[in-house]
Amino acid sequence: MGSAEATAAGVCFRCGGSVTADQGSCRYCGMPVVPELAGAPAPAAVPPPPVAPPSPMPEVAFGAPPPPSRRPLVIAIAAALVVLLAGTAVIAGTRLLADTPQAVVGDYFDALADGDADRALKLVNRISELDTARYPLISDAGLSDPAVRPKDVTVGESTEADIPYGRDAQIVDVHYRAGDTEVDHQILVVRPDEGEDYQVLAPFVALELTGVQGRAVTVNGVELTEAALAEPVAFPGWLTAEVAGNALFSGATATGVPAPAGQGVYVTALDFGEPVLATGASEKIESTVRETIDRCAATSVAQTAGCPFALNVWGQDATVRWTVVTYPKISVAPAQAGWLGGGTGATISDDGTGKVRWSAKYTDFSGTERTESGEAAYRITGIAEASSTGIQVTLA
Repeated sequence: MGSAEATAAGVCFRCGGSVTADQGSCRYCGMPVVPELAGAPAPAAVPPPPVAPPSPMPEVAFGAPPPPSRRPLVIAIAAALVVLLAGTAVIAGTRLLADTPQAVVGDYFDALADGDADRALKLVNRISELDTARYPLISDAGLSDPAVRPKDVTVGESTEADIPYGRDAQIVDVHYRAGDTEVDHQILVVRPDEGEDYQVLAPFVALELTGVQGRAVTVNGVELTEAALAEPVAFPGWLTAEVAGNALFSGATATGVPAPAGQGVYVTALDFGEPVLATGASEKIESTVRETIDRCAATSVAQTAGCPFALNVWGQDATVRWTVVTYPKISVAPAQAGWLGGGTGATISDDGTGKVRWSAKYTDFSGTERTESGEAAYRITGIAEASSTGIQVTLA
C-alpha cells in the first residue's frame, strides 16, 4: 500500500473512486490516470463536504458515472483537464482581485474579449501544472481574431456545486454571443484554500473534429500539430476551422460554438463533412491502377508482389505470358478508420469486370515440359494517399 500522500492524489472522473499519483489507471473502472498528475504533489486532505441538496445541474456531478455519450473520447480528454487542474493546491503567482465567483468569471471573459490569453490563464486553478504548449489554442494566437472572442457577456447567478474539488465550489451561469449564436455556458469556480481568491476550474472547451481525413488542420488561424490534434482544447467562443486541400482531397471549412456534453464538459463540434476528391484525383488514381496492371502483365513470372493476378504453377522453370482482356471500372471513396491508411486516405475498389488471359510453360515434377493456358478474373482493392509528390496508390 502506498503512502498517505499517494492515496490523496485525486478522484476518478468515471466512477468516483480514489486514484493515486503512481497509478496508471483507476483500479475500479480502468479509467487512465492523467499523466501529468503522476509525480505531482498530493493535495492537502480536507474533510468531506456536507451533503447538499440535489444539484439543479446534474451534469456537473463529477463523482457520478457519466451518462452514455457518442463522444466518449472527447469527453474523457476534457475531463482529464478537469482532473489535472482541480484540487486544493494553491497556485503561485499574483494574488487576484476577484473575490466572488461572478467576479472571477467576469474577469476571465473580459480577458478573452480583450484577446489576452495570459491574463485569462492567471485566473485558472492550478494552471502552472498544465503544459500549455500542448494546447496552442489557449494562447493569444487562438484569440488573435476579434471575431472569434465571446461578445456581449452576461454573468448570471452562482449555485453551490457538489464536486470533490476545492473549497466553496460554485457553478456560475454565463451567457454570451459566439459569432451569430447565443451560448449559455456554466463555469466551475473554486476557492483553492482559505484566504485565497476564487479561480475558474478548467474553463476550456474540447474540440470534436470529424472529416479531417489526414489533412492539415487550422483552427482560429492556428495550425494544429499532431500532438495538439490528439487533445484539441480551446477557449470558449466562436471556432472557425479549415482543413487544407491536397492532391487527394479538396479543402473544407467548419465553424462551431460550445455545447454541453455532460459532466460539466463543453464540446465544440467541427465537422468538415464527407471529404471530396480533389479535381483530377479520381482520374489520376485510375490511371495509376491501369499502369500497375500493365506493368504486372509485362512480367513473365507466375506471381509478383503488388499485382492483382497470379498463378500457382506446380512445376519448375515456369514462364508466363499475360494479356489483359478487360480493365475493371475503378471506384474511389474516403477511407474509414481501420482501413489501410488509418482513415486518412481513400479506398480503391472495382466492379469485378477485370480479366486476364495467361499462357504458362513449365517443367512438371516428372521432368516433362508442359504448356497450359486459360483466363482468370482479378479484383482491384487498395488505398490511395496524398504524398509530398502527389498521390500514392497501394494495391492490396
